[in-house]
Amino acid sequence: MTLKPHRLFFEWRIALIAALALGLAAPVQAQDKASRSALIVGVGTYSVPEIPALPGVAVDMASARAIASAMGIADQRITVLRDAQATKQGVLDALEQLAASTTEGGRVFIYFSGHGTRWYEPTIAGCKEGLLSFDYKTITNEEIAQRTRRISEVADKVVVLFDACHSDGVSGSRARNPAVTRSIASGAVTAKFFLKGGADADACAKPSNVKTRGLLAESTRLGALSENFVQITSSRADEVSFDSDKGGLATQAVRDCLLGKAVDRDGSGAVAIHDVEHCAQQIVEEKLKPFPDLKPHHITVTGNRNIVPVAVLRPPAAAVVAVAPSAITAAPASLAAPTPAMPAVVQSVPAVPPAAPAASPMAPAVVTAVAPTPTPATQPVAAPVAPPVASPVALPVAPPAQPVLASLATLRVIEQQSNPRRKVEVVLSRNSLKIGKDPLALTVKSSHDGYVHLLLLGSDRKSFYLLFPNGLDSDNRIRANQRLSLPRPDWKLVAQGPAGTDQLLVLVSDTPRDLKVLTASLPDASAPFTYSLNDLPGRAALIDFFAGRGVTGGSESFGAKLLPIQETP
Repeated sequence: MTLKPHRLFFEWRIALIAALALGLAAPVQAQDKASRSALIVGVGTYSVPEIPALPGVAVDMASARAIASAMGIADQRITVLRDAQATKQGVLDALEQLAASTTEGGRVFIYFSGHGTRWYEPTIAGCKEGLLSFDYKTITNEEIAQRTRRISEVADKVVVLFDACHSDGVSGSRARNPAVTRSIASGAVTAKFFLKGGADADACAKPSNVKTRGLLAESTRLGALSENFVQITSSRADEVSFDSDKGGLATQAVRDCLLGKAVDRDGSGAVAIHDVEHCAQQIVEEKLKPFPDLKPHHITVTGNRNIVPVAVLRPPAAAVVAVAPSAITAAPASLAAPTPAMPAVVQSVPAVPPAAPAASPMAPAVVTAVAPTPTPATQPVAAPVAPPVASPVALPVAPPAQPVLASLATLRVIEQQSNPRRKVEVVLSRNSLKIGKDPLALTVKSSHDGYVHLLLLGSDRKSFYLLFPNGLDSDNRIRANQRLSLPRPDWKLVAQGPAGTDQLLVLVSDTPRDLKVLTASLPDASAPFTYSLNDLPGRAALIDFFAGRGVTGGSESFGAKLLPIQETP
């Protein structure tokens, strides 16, 4: 980018100072946010003696707390029900209390570890399924959806993890007594399924006669949006999921993947739920290798598979900087292409005439990008997380992503964290800009009050540019249903090449974003723009800025629109 106030030309020069490399990617302890809350339920022993105990539930409680903590949920915002506390009424009451305390634009985590069950329901002439509470009652998806309806209406994102199963598997090896489940592989693992007895119990041991709608289906029927909801289940409908004294196999796998083992397969800079699913399935299969008679259950994700639940810190060098100019006196035609090449000319109209140009170039301002320091957990986990059942699982490392595909993936990941209840309309003055001639201009309209951000991936694919807010124009507020024209009259953006396609992400957030997450030096009139290099640390920093630690205030919701813009000779 070249800043051109009147006759004084500036060339952007970048001085990068490498930060200490941090080695392998490691999970960040997300900042505790008052807008985030969790309900953790575990039933390892039941009031009915015939129901097999699940010794791993105690470890699951610690694992669920670790997941909640990594998601930025403070300990005082976590409600835990264990064994005798987890009666049906106790669980339903806790869900209602969670719904009542959920704030607008917050995030919610709901976890259950225990037995799943099925039973024959005469009113529908078929089988229903649910979670088995301590007092031998069933909690259906309909009941959960009804109690959490308000959560679906106001929360930005809801993450549900159920480590239970709803069938006796496809092998038909269930004990003939329908009131007894089985311990498998010499007691090493136990099925997390208990079939409630009755004359038609055998018909419900398999999924073919099940009439129950899933939790996502029930929630969306009551008004939830699938883009704001994700459910992780430990197995498919016709599979058995397993418990061990080290915890539920699914919980162990999801925990380890969320906290660092999952691979960012598309190079976007974030680990999404679909990455966690892939990673966790590999771990489950590895853990069950010592038991050749058992088929691995499949961890299943429904809803928005692109949600980023846990911030991940990548090893940054100097990934993000504020751009500072140095004065030169050459004509524009003789300007050497800056490195990295900038996609647009920025013209500022100052309030006062600029001083005469210096006889020789000024030294460029130096901006240091400081690697973020992981924030320690504010609350300790209640109990240490147990080691895995078998030897540690070594997961393959994904090959480096192509920069063009990875950079587009970054913008799409950010867009996919948006809340569809926030509508954003963008109208470009031109979809195609002639290099060196046409300015970029657009209008933005939002369904909600908020803060506008313009993020540009240049046609050279070398960098991302936060065009707005900037050091020349920091007021990025917008009123609901009112149009905002950008750039404002005192600055403008002119296409500067190279020829190709720019990608412009227009984002309107409920609350401001903290630029300190992106750069150690805030932009000002002399260095108005912040940009992030198109490498893994830079891409991760952008996602963290928009959907992680950059969030300020209560609501995390935002609306977004991704638009292509052509630059032509």
